[in-house]
Amino acid sequence: MSARKIEAFLLRIVIDDESASPEQWRGRIQHVASGAEQKIDQFQDAIAFIAARLTTEEATLLAASSDDAQAPVAKIGVRET
Repeated sequence: MSARKIEAFLLRIVIDDESASPEQWRGRIQHVASGAEQKIDQFQDAIAFIAARLTTEEATLLAASSDDAQAPVAKIGVRET
């Protein structure tokens, strides 16, 4: 049986003026488990934020498990099913 890793992100988009072009927006992205958030004004920023959080979480888990193979690894914000 394989383990699944589930992460949640909250994306808020604000368009200040309805007459403005769709390219004129701002927002925030938040990693739900850690509370880390970042202001964004491009979708590429949101994608980079998600990629960095996933990479950081995976690196932390791998480092903890390789340091002490006998100790359980804390998986805060990660649910395996």
